[in-house]
Amino acid sequence: MALASDYWKVVLDTCCHTYLEVIIEPETPLLRTMFLIDLNATIRHRHSSDVLEEEIIEDNVRISENQDSIELQFNPNDNFLRELQGVALSKKLQELQVPIEERGSLVNTILYMASEFEWKYQASRKILRMRVEVDLYVIDDDDTDGADGACDYGVYRVVPESTLPVENVRTTAEVSSIMC
Repeated sequence: MALASDYWKVVLDTCCHTYLEVIIEPETPLLRTMFLIDLNATIRHRHSSDVLEEEIIEDNVRISENQDSIELQFNPNDNFLRELQGVALSKKLQELQVPIEERGSLVNTILYMASEFEWKYQASRKILRMRVEVDLYVIDDDDTDGADGACDYGVYRVVPESTLPVENVRTTAEVSSIMC
């Protein structure tokens, strides 16, 4: 199910910093390397009227910080496992309200850095604790002041086609095909 945050427009560049916090030598041997990843997403909500081209007006910003953790197994030779990791990580980023347009590149960055940490520190079959910090600006024109700042895009009303101008019907169809 799509969340309101899936359709927030991201403005400027998204920052993603990854840190290796500790390498743990397990008491019993592991079949694969294990990653314990703490995720922190800082989302700076802007109103479209506060954004002028590529410049952000710093007044009236609403910041939401969302945190969660995920545990992933790593095997560089197992493409199926990597796909599963990507799906799980994307789902976790969705829960943290990271917009859909940024999730793919963030998943690739996080998995790449995880494999780099394993290789660089020769930590195969160990437990690596990572911290990932994501910081981004979004345009959020939702005027409701709900606790989570999200609106329900699942609510709609049925309007007879005869009441809509032809231009609006075409525009709606184009937008729908882009979002899918």
